[in-house]
Amino acid sequence: MNLWILGFCRLPSIEGRHDKRRILVNIAVLGAENPADLSHVVGKALIDTGATSSGIGPSIVTRLGLQSYGKRPLGSATDERMMPYYVFRLGFLLREGQDLPVETPALPYIVGECDGFGWPMPRNFDVIVGMDILSRCRLVIDHERWSLDF
Repeated sequence: MNLWILGFCRLPSIEGRHDKRRILVNIAVLGAENPADLSHVVGKALIDTGATSSGIGPSIVTRLGLQSYGKRPLGSATDERMMPYYVFRLGFLLREGQDLPVETPALPYIVGECDGFGWPMPRNFDVIVGMDILSRCRLVIDHERWSLDF
């Protein structure tokens, strides 16, 4: 479903397939210092409705040269740990119907600044998109497909 404002402007929407276990999408990660700077790195993101906040892995931290501003407790289903926190921006790459891996020269739809955690060990994804971001859009999961409408 595409959204329209007053019938004139279509809001961004992305969609794709999932493997019935998780949703992975390419995402742009940007520094937060200068809102006008749209340079970014592309990473693989896990859409995680169980995560309260978003986070970034070590490869994104290194590639963007981000510095942690401090550590805070981060709870999971099994424990709580002190984790580094970073300020960054996330942007969805608007290539409808495309599955991983896709890199596009188009500008990302930037959903705003994140105050997110970092994790030290590499995983099968670079970014966790949590409810701090997902609450700004409409997520639909239907059989083998998913969509995000902003």
